[in-house]
Amino acid sequence: MATSPKATETVKTLKTIAADGAEQLEQATKEATEQVAEAVIESKEKIQAEAKQLNASVQDQLRQFKQDLLQKIELLKTQLGSSQKDLTELKEFVKTEFNAVLDDISKLSKELKEDVSQISLKHKDQLTETYKRSKEHTLEAWKKVSNVKAEADQAAETKDVLKS
Repeated sequence: MATSPKATETVKTLKTIAADGAEQLEQATKEATEQVAEAVIESKEKIQAEAKQLNASVQDQLRQFKQDLLQKIELLKTQLGSSQKDLTELKEFVKTEFNAVLDDISKLSKELKEDVSQISLKHKDQLTETYKRSKEHTLEAWKKVSNVKAEADQAAETKDVLKS
């Protein structure tokens, strides 16, 4: 028994639909990969920019503190004479101020670490969400292609039955 032209045309149409679906799946996968790559690059740039801002802020604070400390030392030098007692007082003052600076730097370092951790966590969450969306879109495209392929297989089986 010969296959009818209509059945042959239907099989060709279904094969075309399956091929189109596979092509769309490949395109969706490519787009999802590109979106994830863009999100990673964007997040990296944001983290670098925020780290630069934090670093600049720290550097400005240290410069300001150094300038203030030098001004205080100069003020003390003018107020104090050059006696041994005055020099000992100056030494103790500088030692105290230096310890205060170290404490401030330690606190600032902890704050920076917390800020960087928060920034990293925020960007990690954004990347996770982007990846999740990309995965969902890819799975949706895959399901569409699978349905079209199943229909094409079913049409091929119908064709084989008609041939018999």
